[in-house]
Amino acid sequence: MSTGMPRPHTGAPRRLGPYRLYGVLGQGGLGPVYLGRGGARRGGRGRTAAVRALSPVLLRDRQVRARLRNVLGTVRSRVTGPYVAPPLDCELDGERPWVATEFVPGPALGRLLDLHGPPPEAVVRALGAALAHGLAELHAAGVVHGALRPGAVLVAADRPRLADCALLLDSAAADDGDALRPADDVAGLGALLARLAGGPQALTGARPEDGRTAAATAGIPAGLLPVLLACLHRRPGARPPANELASWLDPGATARRPAEEWLPHTWLHTIDSCAEHARELGGRRLFGR
Repeated sequence: MSTGMPRPHTGAPRRLGPYRLYGVLGQGGLGPVYLGRGGARRGGRGRTAAVRALSPVLLRDRQVRARLRNVLGTVRSRVTGPYVAPPLDCELDGERPWVATEFVPGPALGRLLDLHGPPPEAVVRALGAALAHGLAELHAAGVVHGALRPGAVLVAADRPRLADCALLLDSAAADDGDALRPADDVAGLGALLARLAGGPQALTGARPEDGRTAAATAGIPAGLLPVLLACLHRRPGARPPANELASWLDPGATARRPAEEWLPHTWLHTIDSCAEHARELGGRRLFGR
């Protein structure tokens, strides 16, 4: 399967706000994500960014726009750790709303899973710990991610990062965003790591009090089961906080080392290919090379 990055199709915008668009990083229900370069005016500051074009239909509610703007501002000003891709700018009130996030030179986790399948347990642990650190950073700032999934995790050679914070816009849950809790993110991470460890059917419907049936836990390394089942506990208050989860998963702090030291070679090859293709699309204009 190709890891190339297509250019924007005919009819797609060539610019969103101060960002000129060079390639398509991904698609999704919220709208396409473009590789962009910011101009001198307003929020661009000459930075390379991932610019998501949001469907105006998702932002018809003024309260949804206000909530998203507030959360993005909080993440930008208060979350400074390495495991969250920070938002750079947004425009939510115009005919072509968009959100710009720092560009991460690597594919989404879902892409890596599709190409290469589940990685070894040690990689699941390190990756899970990195994401738990990112969630802990968000939770300390009073932010719940709310939409943790393989497409919201970007994996580069230096480290993985959480993306798409607060972009829970395509359902009634967006109107109840304040009701989301950090424990919901922990459950989301548990489900994500279960898939990462044993495939999409792993832990479906499993709970610690359900006896950990073989059908529910097939394919997941035995050493990971207690942690993942704790994340998926029926009672939110019984789930571990994100910072504690990071220690459980990765007592040796492997996640603190550059990801190229612990990711599989096949993953690194795909990551390098994605980063190189981005350079080819933008050249010196994007990367100064």
